[in-house]
Amino acid sequence: MTLPLFFGRPERRLYGMHHRAQPARDHMLMCAPLLHEGMRCHRALWALAEALARAGMSTLRFDWYGSGDSAGESDELTLQGMLSDLAAARTEMSTGTPAAGCRLFAVRGAALPLLAYVRSQGVPARIVLWDPVLVGDELVAEWRQQHAWQLTAAGRFTQGGAVAEPDELLGFDVDEQLLGRLARLDALHMELPAGSEVLLATWDFLPSHRQFVESQQQMGIKVEVVTLDPADRVDWQDRHAFELQAFPRRSVSRLAGRLAGAGA
Repeated sequence: MTLPLFFGRPERRLYGMHHRAQPARDHMLMCAPLLHEGMRCHRALWALAEALARAGMSTLRFDWYGSGDSAGESDELTLQGMLSDLAAARTEMSTGTPAAGCRLFAVRGAALPLLAYVRSQGVPARIVLWDPVLVGDELVAEWRQQHAWQLTAAGRFTQGGAVAEPDELLGFDVDEQLLGRLARLDALHMELPAGSEVLLATWDFLPSHRQFVESQQQMGIKVEVVTLDPADRVDWQDRHAFELQAFPRRSVSRLAGRLAGAGA
């Protein structure tokens, strides 16, 4: 059963979609990807959440305050706000959740606020990262590069390139402080609470992924790497596929199967 809902404080209402398993033997909290990646991943995350619910893992997808169908304007999206939203979403999932707590899931750049949140809580967490970007300044630089290309070279403006507004990025009004704080996040050597577990799923095991995995293992964190079919790989920097939905069907099926097995 799929249930749309609003939750959180009255002044900070968040929208979520609860894919309920009946009965549930595990729980997953799924963070929305950031900016345009949220639109590109929407179908894939819906399909993944539905597959997990069918396998007995209740999954709550939610939008950050200032994004999607949650309250707030896009320029109100902040790093500290995202940490607060994660806490509210975990509270929403708390009823009936096993002692080990729900799994925490993020795609791409959403891995950065998720990992920062886990570090701030100081308690073990079960984390799932799908094709994560783990260095904030690389993520922001990638967004800015894509934004510049879409304005000047993508052929959108037949009378010449458009002029970028200082607070606009990839069609979103963005607080410059958010970009600055994201750019300063570096998860490669971020110390996670002892007893945490990480599952990292990716098509290409990048040097940054390897560095993160080795660093976490050296600190005693259990890390599993799931390699997805490279033929399904999503090229997030493809300038011509900027607005296309990313739905790697086989990868969604493989990841759902692995997560359902891990929750057994």
